[in-house]
Amino acid sequence: MNVSDYGDELQDQFPASYRVPDDDLRAPLIPEIDLIAKELDLGRIQKIIHLLWLSGRPVPPRPLHYQLALGRCITITERIEIHLVWGSGRIFLKPIPRYLLNPTFWETHLWCDQCQGQDSPAPPTSVTAQTCEHRGLRAVALGFLLSYVALIAYESDFAIAKDEHLIPAEITWSRWRQFVREVLAGGSAVQLYKSVAPRFVYGELRLNRLNLIFFAIEGPLSSGFVPTWNTFGSFFRDNSAWVITVTAYVILVLSAMEVGLSTDKLDNSEAFQTGTWCLPLGFSARVREAMIYSSLSFRVTIKLMSISCGNLAKMSIAVSWLFIWFLIILFRHSCRNS
Repeated sequence: MNVSDYGDELQDQFPASYRVPDDDLRAPLIPEIDLIAKELDLGRIQKIIHLLWLSGRPVPPRPLHYQLALGRCITITERIEIHLVWGSGRIFLKPIPRYLLNPTFWETHLWCDQCQGQDSPAPPTSVTAQTCEHRGLRAVALGFLLSYVALIAYESDFAIAKDEHLIPAEITWSRWRQFVREVLAGGSAVQLYKSVAPRFVYGELRLNRLNLIFFAIEGPLSSGFVPTWNTFGSFFRDNSAWVITVTAYVILVLSAMEVGLSTDKLDNSEAFQTGTWCLPLGFSARVREAMIYSSLSFRVTIKLMSISCGNLAKMSIAVSWLFIWFLIILFRHSCRNS
């Protein structure tokens, strides 16, 4: 299917401007290789390809009508790395760019003589670096189009895609069916997965699990894969469960230490005394920056609160405020990184 049949030139099917790494803006007159690479760049998700099984299943995405039935709102994104990521009642979808429906673009920018007969997107040797570039971009583009073959399966899906501006307005249902037959002409989707980027072997990806993966890799102050908080209210709402859990656990540990310090055996134990002093210092360096004052006062707090069991309520309040301030610092750090 060629959208240029409707009079569009190839250069007019690309964005009007794009950002370069130093945040400068460029307005290309012709499809530049930097622009094409940016449009098809999977970004940070490439770093966790081997962990995507934790976030999604290796199956095609479910049709658009089913996404709406699940209560997910369609959110437009132009970043292909976020395509098919869902969470918090929405699913991110990148509209099909016009140039990916233009055979001329595939022939001039995603194909070369050395690529012919090579199905695997794995990079070849450095001698054929240009081949690697063509193959990598083609694998991403093919995987992206294959995702839409699954998303728009019924005419109702086609109507939803039209309403959400996911496909060019001039494409009709009959032409879309023709396009699907062309994509699957070589066989089933299972066979095509050998030629697509590993990212698109997986369909829908859970945003919360992707964020957890990046938290585990980059540390607790990571902004995650996609920052999802723009207010303190949404931040506390999404993090209240683990905050309550951690607070309860810390209170339990401190209560056990309080009981231990009330006994003569543990009160005179050098190892236990060292433990009550070093426990707060077991956090990571970044967390210690946010909790430095509370860390230095942990042992003193335990000593003071070992006088009577009634001080357990005071200890609970103190720990709760401690985590509230820690969350504020964490939220501000996440906002700066987003």
